[in-house]
Parts: sequence; C-alpha cells; structure tokens
Amino acid sequence: MTEPQTRRPAWRPFVHAGRVLILVAIALIVHLAAKLHAPADNGPAPQVEIALAQTLFPAADKVDDAGSVLDDSGKTLGRVLQTSPAGDKAIGFSGPTNVLVGFSPEEKIVGLAILSSRDTREHVREIERHETFLHSLDGLSRDEVLARTDFDAVSGATLTSLAMIEAVQRRLGGSQKSLKFPEPPQLEVVRKLFAEAELLEPDASYPALLHVQSKDGEPLGKLLRTSPAADNLVGYQGPTEMLVALDADDKVIGMALSRSYDNEPYVDYVRTDDYFLELLNDESIFGLAETDVGELQIEGVSGATMTSQAAATGVYYAADGLVQAYHAANQANERDYLPELRERDYKTIAVVIVGVLLAFSPWRGNPWARIPFQVLVVVYLGFANGDFVSQALLVGWAQNGVPWKSAIGLVLLVAAALSLPIFTRTNVYCSHLCPHGVVQQWTKRRLKWQWKPSKRVLPWLKAIPSVLLAWVVLVACARWSFSLVDIEPFDAYVWHIAGWGTIAVAVVGLIASLFTPMAYCRFGCPTGALLDYVRYNGKSEFWTRRDWVAVGLLALGAVALLF
Repeated sequence: MTEPQTRRPAWRPFVHAGRVLILVAIALIVHLAAKLHAPADNGPAPQVEIALAQTLFPAADKVDDAGSVLDDSGKTLGRVLQTSPAGDKAIGFSGPTNVLVGFSPEEKIVGLAILSSRDTREHVREIERHETFLHSLDGLSRDEVLARTDFDAVSGATLTSLAMIEAVQRRLGGSQKSLKFPEPPQLEVVRKLFAEAELLEPDASYPALLHVQSKDGEPLGKLLRTSPAADNLVGYQGPTEMLVALDADDKVIGMALSRSYDNEPYVDYVRTDDYFLELLNDESIFGLAETDVGELQIEGVSGATMTSQAAATGVYYAADGLVQAYHAANQANERDYLPELRERDYKTIAVVIVGVLLAFSPWRGNPWARIPFQVLVVVYLGFANGDFVSQALLVGWAQNGVPWKSAIGLVLLVAAALSLPIFTRTNVYCSHLCPHGVVQQWTKRRLKWQWKPSKRVLPWLKAIPSVLLAWVVLVACARWSFSLVDIEPFDAYVWHIAGWGTIAVAVVGLIASLFTPMAYCRFGCPTGALLDYVRYNGKSEFWTRRDWVAVGLLALGAVALLF
C-alpha cells in the first residue's frame, strides 16, 4: 500500500516571484532616494565658480546671474549655459553630466567644461583629462552643433562622452539667445495684451515663447517674441521686437511693440496703431508659418511704412521658428523611443547573442567553441569596451534611468544577465559573458597546491557578497559619495581610467583564484550573488536564509531613505 503523496502548497510557486519583487522594490527605493536628493528642475542653477569659467574664458573675473562672463573692467567676454536639467535625459555609463558650454560674443562655442556629474568617477575624470574632446565643438554655432552626428568619443569613457554631447544638443535645441534684445519683455508692455500678467516662464523647447501667468500662477496665455528670429530684419534704421499674444490653440489675439532700434516717431506710430496691432488677430500660428514671406503684401502704418512692415514680417519669421521648434520637439520625443544603434552596439549585441546560444547548446563544453569565444569576451567586452554588469552600473541606472537609447548593446547585456537566470535556471552572464569570470576560469587549478576553506571559515567567506550588497544599498539610498566601482574589479580592465581600489580588488581576486577555484566569483562578487539569488533552481520554491537577507536589504534601504 503506497503512502499518500503530500500536496505541494499552492503558495510555493510564488516564492520565486517574490524574490524578483524584492529586488524591484529595492531598485524603486534607490530611484526614490535619488529623486528626493536631486535638485528641483525649477530651482536655482548651480553657481559657476570663476575658476571653472576661466578654463573657457582665461580673462574672466565674474559670471553674473544671467550667465554673462565679464572681465575685471566689466567688458562682456561671452556667456555660459548649463545643460541641466534639459540634458539630464542623456545618461552616460551610469548617470547624466551637467556640462558648462561657453559661447563667444559671436555665439560660437569656445569650449566645454564639466560642472557636475552623476556618472562614474573614473569615466568623468578621463574626460577631464582630454582637452581635445572638451574643445571638439569650438567654433561651431548652435545650428552647426545640432546638425552634426559625427562626434569622436573618449576611449574608455565612450558612453559618458557621447552622453555629454547629447546633453549639449538637448540644451541647445531651443537656447538661441538674441544679442540685440537680450532682456525679457517689460511687464507694462505685456499687460497691454494680458492685463493680469505677473510671471513670464520661457518654454523649455523654444525660449522665445513665454508662458504668461497671473500672480497666483494661473495660466493666461502665451507670448511669442519675434526676437531672435527677426533680429536681422531692418526697418528704417534697425530691427524691432514685437510681442504676439496667443491663445491656447496658438491663434493670435493681439500684438504689441516691445523694443526697437528704429527711430522715433516711427516706432511710436507703430506702437499706437490699433488697426496694425490687430491685423493678424484670429490667424493660426501654423498658417502664418506656411506663408511665403516673399509674396507678402503688408499694409504698413502710415508714416512708418518701413518700420511697420519689418515688424510685421518678423511675426511670420517667429511663427515659422516656433512651428519648427514644435516639430523638432515632436521628433525628439519620437527619437527618445528609438535607440540609436552604433557600431559598438551591433558588436555587443552579436557577442551577447552568441554567448546565449553557446550557453544553451551542446557545444558549450567543446574547447574549440568555448575558448575562442572566451577570448572574444575578454578582449572585446573587457579590455576594448569595459562592458560589465556591476553594482555601480545597476545603481546608476536605478537612480537616473536606463540609457537604452544611447547604449542599447549594454542594455541588452544587462537584460540578458538579469532575466535569463529567472526563467531558464542558467546564469549565462557569469558563466559565459563576464570577462573577469572567464579569466578566473583560465586560472582555475593551474597550480598543484589548492586551498579548500574549512567548514568554519566557509560561511564567513560566503557572507562577504551579502555584506557588500548591504553596503551598496546603504550608499545608494543614503546618497553617500563613495564610488561603488572600488568594491568590484571590473574597471581594472579599462586600465587607463581605473583607480587603485578596483585594480587591487582585481589583482587580489585573480591571485586567490589560483589557489581556490573561482575565488572572487564565489566569495567576493556582489553582482554574481545577486544574479545567483534570482536564479531559478530546485530550492526556489522554499523560503531560505538568503530570502531573509534580501528582506533585510530592503528594510535597510527603507531606513536609509528615511534618515
């Protein structure tokens, strides 16, 4: 008579899913901690230290609140602008970089400088050493920078340097500044169009478009400045800036003359001619943009024909600029959802695909297939690219976002590393795609004498990765300044940017692996421990001590976030 089989509890299959949810919850806490400690987008921009400004303008003595750079006599040398927050979507290796861009009085770039960065310390430091890269945009205008796509990256800091250029392009997408009408419109003029106007907020994508608000912050409408689009339209003796009031549907509801270089009384004739100022009422800004300016027949103001015709023509130029900015913003949003594939990405994707196929094929144990692929992993992913799944990378992405648009190859590598153990029971990354793991496989049992940890020592060694993971969570959630690259050996493969901490971890780990097989992977790697934790296996349906450790890390992150 057979014994009755014990029914498996219905909750067991959900235990493994719970592990994944714990990791997701930790990532969310890390992300929330970064958001809570990040400066508000509408807060004051970081102060530009004069020493940094002097790297772009050697004679600089002061940088005023508007970004103008002045020498000790008060002469304007140029201006500077920061790419944050407009460029913060450009994620490098592990975070965005706030770039300081210098412009000459002729609106030509004179250089770049790093104001602050949330990217990995070693990558940022490597870029700071490359004067050639920091001056690679010198002499270019705003439009020339936006039109270029062939930028040279810094070797060893490719993703960080490309993200810096992307941040500059995002910031310059609507940052053209008028040299003739640099000051904002006067409220007394704006109130001719919006009687309750108190606040003027420049549009993020087109600063010549101002969002008009009341004292209580209630939106009243939009105001389009014809400057800088019409700065080169000369009436009788100079250009004129008009203000065009728009409703919520971008239809004209009135105009007002803001400032002019033209002569009185011509300017005053235009300023007080109600018929002229209401000439374009109810016209759509999109319709004005499609108008052929060469065929315009503008009825000018009597006694100020040239001034009024130039002022009116400027409205059409400004409308065209605004509509182009709308289209550019829409295209940018579309591009944000489409990855930019570079040669580096194609190669990395190919390596990942081959590695996954090899891991699940009968050839995985064949040295003729395995060894050439391992060489490829070490040389290309390791020494050439420095593409590793590390705690610095994962924390950076949790804090700042995933750079799937600019680094899709690396994103696919991380996706394969995290997802395949969950669903296939195979830790493909550690066994096939980690360069440091491959090197340890090559050093395994090369020496006759081997050391085997005793049963008393073994639990302490196995606890090291968990302790390191706890440190990672503390650093990430408390926003400490400690660089996480120092607890792992991976940056040592990009030796010319590596710090001594990561080099020491790499050397000690490889020496240890000569005497104890895969010593670093087993007793030192927090990333490997994380991937092994989510790997599905025969014990995945049981709650174990590792799960309590994971819950402890979650609680640790929550406490660090609160305090």
